[in-house]
Amino acid sequence: MMYIQKMGTVLLLLLLLSGCAGIGTAPPEKDDEDEISVSALFQTENGDALHGSAACFSTEAHSEHCQVDSEGIANISGLPRSGELLLTLFDQQQEVQGAMPLYFDQGAVIDATTGQDGIGHITVRNDTSEVALIFILEEDGSLQCTLWLARTVPTSENLS
Repeated sequence: MMYIQKMGTVLLLLLLLSGCAGIGTAPPEKDDEDEISVSALFQTENGDALHGSAACFSTEAHSEHCQVDSEGIANISGLPRSGELLLTLFDQQQEVQGAMPLYFDQGAVIDATTGQDGIGHITVRNDTSEVALIFILEEDGSLQCTLWLARTVPTSENLS
């Protein structure tokens, strides 16, 4: 009788351990189709590049930092294709220059605008893996976003 109780206890323990084995496993890998890359040009209202700056794209759970190069360009990958992000732009002394909530969504066309509420609305197509955006820092610290269609560094005359 003691043998049967021990075997029952061992079997129960094995059953519990096999059921718990999946609890600590790694989460499923992110699907590249759920992510997007952004090429961003950062400029002032006058068209001056914001070189030496750093951009931080953050969600509630994660943040990605990237340096802005001498032409005002930053490239970042692994951003979610849909949902909300906060873009914060820092100067060389790590002081906040400007910030803007960004809302990514999927649609039939690629578009980027800044709403009257100050939120950047970016729409990407399902077949798009990269979007190019221009962020313009205004004197009051707000940012405006638009599509960067030509992918050349525009002068201030081209922005008006």
